[in-house]
Amino acid sequence: MTLAAFPRSLIRCLSLGAAAGLNLAACAGTPPQPTADNGAALIASRWELTRWAGHTVPHGDNGEPVILNFAQEKGQGRVSGRAGCNQFSAPYSVRGPGQLTIVQAVTTRMACPGPAMQFEADFLDKLQAVNQYRIDGQQMEMKTLDGQTLSFHAREKPGASAKIKFIYVASEKVPCSAGVMRTTCLQIRERKEDPWQLWYGNIQGFNFEPGIAYRLRILEEQVANPPADASSIKWTLDMVVEQEVVKK
Repeated sequence: MTLAAFPRSLIRCLSLGAAAGLNLAACAGTPPQPTADNGAALIASRWELTRWAGHTVPHGDNGEPVILNFAQEKGQGRVSGRAGCNQFSAPYSVRGPGQLTIVQAVTTRMACPGPAMQFEADFLDKLQAVNQYRIDGQQMEMKTLDGQTLSFHAREKPGASAKIKFIYVASEKVPCSAGVMRTTCLQIRERKEDPWQLWYGNIQGFNFEPGIAYRLRILEEQVANPPADASSIKWTLDMVVEQEVVKK
């Protein structure tokens, strides 16, 4: 069998791994057994790709963010998320302090514009070359066998059913009624051409300042058995995408 018969990720893994003298179990699609270091810091947050030299990273109007979500399922490591177009899932293993292996991912099969599909293919291929990681506060860097660096930022880890939404928030609150109480509410909309709507609840983690218009990325979760006077939807701030001072 010739090298042409192998996937490019496997060829690279074999050649680079052999050069580095590494265990090649990941090339065969089976992660090595985890050590006592179970990568708790990896699991504590979701990780958004923020920088990858030579690539335009999807973000906001440029596309859905690239998210990694690490978890332990029945004692086995699994990383899942969005890769620029499709959802993906792959086994992973922390081989030791700062040492990480991610094996070949499976994805959904949604078609996207050509640039998004190419970015996704390159990103998933590069994940299989990850060899090391380092977490410093809210920042994480992954190093690959061929010397590339992928930078990530920690995001809040919601429930598995949380959805990502983008909303605009007007620069001023307006009077509204919440039950028998008179108060003020945020004005929100999902598209610029939509009319403003009142938002009676809170957006956890969001500190509104009058006179500033926002575009937010939020996490939407369903609340089980909410109180009679409370919303069945919970919004949590994931990221302030942009903000602008509005002159009166």
